[in-house]
Amino acid sequence: MEKSLSLIVPAHNSAKFIESSLKKYNKFFASRFTDYEIIVVCNACSDNTFEIVDSLKHSFPLVVIDTERKGKGNAIEIGFKFATKEIVGFIDADDPYDLDEVYNMMKFLNDFDMTIVTKFKDISKYQTNFTRRFFSLAGALTFKILFGTSFKDTQAGAKFMNRGLLKKFKKKFICSGFEFDMELLYEASKLKAKIKEYHIPPREVEYSTVKARILPGLVYRLLKMRLFK
Repeated sequence: MEKSLSLIVPAHNSAKFIESSLKKYNKFFASRFTDYEIIVVCNACSDNTFEIVDSLKHSFPLVVIDTERKGKGNAIEIGFKFATKEIVGFIDADDPYDLDEVYNMMKFLNDFDMTIVTKFKDISKYQTNFTRRFFSLAGALTFKILFGTSFKDTQAGAKFMNRGLLKKFKKKFICSGFEFDMELLYEASKLKAKIKEYHIPPREVEYSTVKARILPGLVYRLLKMRLFK
């Protein structure tokens, strides 16, 4: 695979695991891409995530951005602005997926505009964390109801696209939180992008920033997006 890679890593209070994840990402992608960059966007961190990441920037191709505005979607959108390579995508900061499988997924970009992880073939079998399982199922169902397009899993934290597709997104995204993934897929679908879903069962992770209390705001922003898009 000869293309270059911009890997965006949104990070919120990730101090407990961010260093090990980034070192693993760097080692893996350095062996597969001659031209790559890792863009870490620290969003509203109250711990020392930024300091940890900043200390690594002289060790490998790393761009570090600090923003006071909270939200995974906001962090990814900022990362998009800094991305310079042919493949642009994002992955969660807690190393949730087998990277060999993530790389295999990227290979479909030879024939597709975007590739996205789906965490499950059977919702009862994978994602044993109830909150994450609920968000995965609810997200896919909500997306189908509001936007008429069906994906098995809208919320999995690994999505990649060719730069040509990214350049077609003209408007600023409305959604700044976890619902950003759905807006991204909606905008890509409107552009008639060819999207490949690729199943990778996730690792069980100890830390998660997905909380049930974010649900009301998430639903509000999705409805806003549906009304004004």
